[in-house]
Amino acid sequence: RTITCYTAFKVLSLFPEKRINRDQRSSSLQNKEAVLNARCILILSVLCCLCGTIRAQEVTGNLEGRVLDTQRGPIDAVNIIVSGPSLQGLRGDATDDGGYFRVLALPVGSYTVKVQHLAYQKVSFQNVRVRLGKTTTLGEITLQSQVLELPAIVVSEVRPAIDPTSTSSGGNLEADFYRELPVSRDYRNIAILLPQANESFLGDEVNFAGSTGLENKYFVDGVETTDPYRGVTGTTLPYNIVKEIQIRTGGYEAEYRSSLGGIVNVITYSGGNDFHGQAFGFFANNQFSGDARRPALAPPTGDFAEYDFGLSLGGPVIHDKLWFFAAYNLKVEREDVSIPGLGFFEDKSTTHIFAGKLTWQASQKTNVVFSIFGDPSKRDGVGETVVPLPPPSSFENSDPYLMNIETGGISLSLQGTHIVSNNVLIESSLSRISRTEKNRPASSRGRNEPLFLDLTGTWSGGSSGYVDNLSVQTTLGIRATLLLNRHTFKTGFEFRDNRLDNDSAVSIDGQRAPDLFLQQFGLSQGTFHNRIPSLFVQDSWQIKNRLRMNIGLRWDGQFLVGSDGKVAQKITDQYQPRIGIIYQPGELGSQKLFGSFGRFYQELAEWLSRQQHNDSNLNGAIVYDHDFRIDPSGGDSTFATSGIQTEVDGLEGQHYDEFTLGYEREVAQNVKVGARGIYRVLRQGIETAFVPDRFTGVLLYGNPGKAPLEAYPKMKREYKAFELTIEKYGGKRFNFLASYVLSRNRGNYAGLFTSDIVPQPFPNASGAYLLIPAGENATGLLPNDRTHVFKFSGFYRFKFGLGVGTFFNWQTGKPKNEFGFNQMLISEVFLQPRGSAGRLSPIWDLNLRFVYDPNRLTHTKWQFRLILDVFHLGSQREPVAREEVHFNAVDENGNPIAPNPNYDSPILFQPPMAVKFGLEVDF
Repeated sequence: RTITCYTAFKVLSLFPEKRINRDQRSSSLQNKEAVLNARCILILSVLCCLCGTIRAQEVTGNLEGRVLDTQRGPIDAVNIIVSGPSLQGLRGDATDDGGYFRVLALPVGSYTVKVQHLAYQKVSFQNVRVRLGKTTTLGEITLQSQVLELPAIVVSEVRPAIDPTSTSSGGNLEADFYRELPVSRDYRNIAILLPQANESFLGDEVNFAGSTGLENKYFVDGVETTDPYRGVTGTTLPYNIVKEIQIRTGGYEAEYRSSLGGIVNVITYSGGNDFHGQAFGFFANNQFSGDARRPALAPPTGDFAEYDFGLSLGGPVIHDKLWFFAAYNLKVEREDVSIPGLGFFEDKSTTHIFAGKLTWQASQKTNVVFSIFGDPSKRDGVGETVVPLPPPSSFENSDPYLMNIETGGISLSLQGTHIVSNNVLIESSLSRISRTEKNRPASSRGRNEPLFLDLTGTWSGGSSGYVDNLSVQTTLGIRATLLLNRHTFKTGFEFRDNRLDNDSAVSIDGQRAPDLFLQQFGLSQGTFHNRIPSLFVQDSWQIKNRLRMNIGLRWDGQFLVGSDGKVAQKITDQYQPRIGIIYQPGELGSQKLFGSFGRFYQELAEWLSRQQHNDSNLNGAIVYDHDFRIDPSGGDSTFATSGIQTEVDGLEGQHYDEFTLGYEREVAQNVKVGARGIYRVLRQGIETAFVPDRFTGVLLYGNPGKAPLEAYPKMKREYKAFELTIEKYGGKRFNFLASYVLSRNRGNYAGLFTSDIVPQPFPNASGAYLLIPAGENATGLLPNDRTHVFKFSGFYRFKFGLGVGTFFNWQTGKPKNEFGFNQMLISEVFLQPRGSAGRLSPIWDLNLRFVYDPNRLTHTKWQFRLILDVFHLGSQREPVAREEVHFNAVDENGNPIAPNPNYDSPILFQPPMAVKFGLEVDF
């Protein structure tokens, strides 16, 4: 009975979602501006008290340089004037006694920079690119003295794309690059172009640097959009409305909220002084795709079609004062899905994606940006269940497989930047995101009857349950930047509240043996919070012209509130020191040697509190020796409430330490090479485990290796990598990015996403710690270990209007395992050391984009782009996952028995070739 009760608890507690942005003035003018600035600060302060978030990721970039005379002496009081289509009005600075200047918080875009002094000849730099979250350097600028006024020297070449201020790993992808490539329509998957970002194939998002998809963070226009419930996903946006993508995988400074995986940060387009816009449409269906390989028992699919249309428009409301941008994208997907024995049913989803932005220059020193974006979606789903179940052999009726699903959300943010002086900058912002997850039966029978599974695997009755969740994230904060001599000090405070409103239930009946019938049910309701205060302080110290050190400390706390409204668990020791050193040999701005150390935490998702801090979590089972559908009398009942777990004293947050060492150099004009080594080691994790007591047992969370999970081994995950890159950038006709990564990912813990046996998106409840013996042989190569990965992406534009883009990826196959079961038949065990049962074959993937520009024929102001994407060209449809359970039971001596006839058979394959047609019109 203990086993039955526990098994019911384990199954009934799972409620996943399936579908797996120095001039002088008169005293009166100064007083007027001071009053206006004070009013703007007051407005922003009030708004910050109403809701809020400090920008946890950058939405701007910086510009710096140094001005010297011909004797290499510094020149002070040189005026630096910055202008460009992304900037309202002008921005500027003046060099200090050392000749240095630094212009902070510039919107992403291309600028003209004028360097002028009355005693020297003027210099003007054109097409200076400021990138998201990066510092662009103009290096050392030498001015010629003048007696008579001379014409300005104009420098039009693209400057080096090396950030001399940061040790961050990852990279930036600009729209001018990825819009020429065969990439996913959703910005989240474009990150796969970069090194150490690999596709999972198992249902989670991109895996960064040995982590899983649930360990990523997603930001749009400075607002985190990651699902607070399970971290499954972020807001969907098409690349057409995304101006630039920045990916951070490590090595970043204390000002940035961290994750165990990667951080994907994007900025959407803004308005301008000129009206501009784009219309776009894409289409794909099965008539232009190859046949997918499927496992032996998988039902066939029929016709499918995907329609994707959108429009964006931006421009001025008031010239140089108030700009707007708005975009809408309608996405419709249809697919015929087979229900065995009942025919094909249409699976249809409709997603409304939108984004809007207002940019207001409230005063010469104050800017305010309001953003709204979202992706609400509705789907008539076929093949959906609220818990993962074995595939059915047949159906008596279709109701168990039909669900109405609603997902997506809406995000709002208000951001303010105030320049107090040339040396002081204050930034604040406001945001609130909400995400919906609803999964309800589509039919009356589905709503009113439980699902029934018989001995033959036939499904009948109604649905397996329902889910109705609302996740809300609200954050408040402010930060300040102070430039003092050669120091750039930053400090900030942040407070975040993650909230989950949960209402879910499951009901599954079935027959397990001729005389064993079972009713299983569960109910979960409640509101849960994770309240997270944060503080950071950091300094970027330019010790010498060529040497810089970044040093900082971040602290995050976590206060988990249970369904009773009380704090159920506190984590208050999350101190994160981070240090980086950058040395620039040779010409300043052309190369750098750098190294870093940092500690990085990730907050707990609300899934843990919903499971362990819930006094309304009821699970039960009734066991019969006869068919209760005919005779409901009798039965042996077992009920369990999880309640609110006692607080774990000294609980440590989940975190890793990382060491990096790298080198970047511009070897030719607009050609950059890089090499980087990374060592990342998991220091602590949090898991839910089965803890036996004198009678039965209980599920508790904690740090494995410490009470109450002291009987379990400590979590281990060690990632080592060596990365080589070469990039050709800034060209009008030809650019590319190539990388090679040699890596090893080893340990006994795959990550927040369960990628062993059955992929499951249950953070901190992976199932790997169900029983102590399950830890035997559990250390070895992890599922997303890829020893060798080579990538190439690039494009070439021919003079006659045709452009060809490509993305090619070759990688080592994943390690294989051999599993059996323990004596209680609850948990899988490794029959040989993890990852030692061989490897899958290496896989490669080739994608092409053909773009034709017919404007030379049409001679219109509108810019047309005819697009043909060919994905997975020449796909071998190789297996990317195989059945790894070898034995289904053990005898009385613990020896494996009952071989699985499907062992080592393919269960997932590479996708087949597919073609997509598109049209983009810029105006």
